[in-house]
Amino acid sequence: MSRQALNAVAVIVGVLTLAVGGPWLAAQLRDLPDARTLASRSGERIVTLEISGMTCAGCAATLQSELSAVPGVSVAQVRHGQERAYVVCARDVADTALVGAVNRAGPGFAVTIAGR
Repeated sequence: MSRQALNAVAVIVGVLTLAVGGPWLAAQLRDLPDARTLASRSGERIVTLEISGMTCAGCAATLQSELSAVPGVSVAQVRHGQERAYVVCARDVADTALVGAVNRAGPGFAVTIAGR
């Protein structure tokens, strides 16, 4: 195959990649927080919780609601498929408060702190 044909194939592959992946990449970039949001969260920490016992999206929604209700928590995101919760909270929020919120959500949930 000639160099010109290879260049043409490379251009076509590049255009198709942008056409397929471009909208996804644009959505990801739009979801990034702005500098002001990041600065306002500089005094916070991220806690990762491993939660077993979630059987459905409803469980995840219940857990997210309980975690969000803890004073000092600004964001709680529960991912059913990963069996994890990601919590952005003030530095003075105790890990036991987060574990207590999971326990209040239901007796079938078991939680461990995976990362701080």
